[in-house]
Amino acid sequence: MKRLVALVAVATLAVSLAAVAAARTSSPPTMHQGQLVVGFGDPAVNFANGKIRGSKYLNPKGYEVDLAAAIAKGLGLKPAYIYTPWAKLFAPGHKAFDISFQEATITAQRKRTVDFTKSYFDANQGILLSKKAKTPHSLADLKKLQTCAQTDTTGLDYIQQKLHPAKAPLIYQATAAAFVAVRIGRCDALVLDTPIVASEKKARPGNYGKVAGQIITHEQYGAVLQKNSKLTPMVSAQIAKLWKNGTIAKLQKKWFNVNFAAIPVLK
Repeated sequence: MKRLVALVAVATLAVSLAAVAAARTSSPPTMHQGQLVVGFGDPAVNFANGKIRGSKYLNPKGYEVDLAAAIAKGLGLKPAYIYTPWAKLFAPGHKAFDISFQEATITAQRKRTVDFTKSYFDANQGILLSKKAKTPHSLADLKKLQTCAQTDTTGLDYIQQKLHPAKAPLIYQATAAAFVAVRIGRCDALVLDTPIVASEKKARPGNYGKVAGQIITHEQYGAVLQKNSKLTPMVSAQIAKLWKNGTIAKLQKKWFNVNFAAIPVLK
């Protein structure tokens, strides 16, 4: 009888160990088991805003934060937040995060070095003016102004490849630096994603002139992962689910509540 009990105990232990091993095998392939390391860049009003302490991102709040939390929950993971600079986001090689949300437009060039998820936000390019700048009513008017942009952005690409302004654009490494340039009047017109400039203007209306318009570029934001990450299709599936069940629409209404369609289109 004792031997039978012992055999049953051994068999039970073997089944338990097999179950644990199976659970580990089937869990999402993240850097740390049970955890989704999420990277955010410079604080962006309504998208992700918190305090940066070295590589730590403390108490972040915003649309992308809520979205990341929903994705983590859907994958059975706990989110952990870190700071990752924009300038290094598309560099090839190892990433310090599982996934990063930085309002990054999906482009063929960027997809050469990183993975993108399914789109979680649609956007155009917007124009934020300084208080002293004359309001442009066309792209021809915009060409006459001192423009600026953040490095490695589709806004800068548009200025250099399509707008061709009279003056070379001023280029800034960080979003915050570009906003300062507009606030102090060094830059007349910042070309950056419409939801970003509209949110910044709404949050700090006294710092800037108006959001003069938007340029239709039909861009889509995707979360960034390391190239060929096995996690990419899993996260994309979660984003598709959140679109389908209405969660993304609810989060966008919660955090933005801005009628982007009311912003005039420059042609």
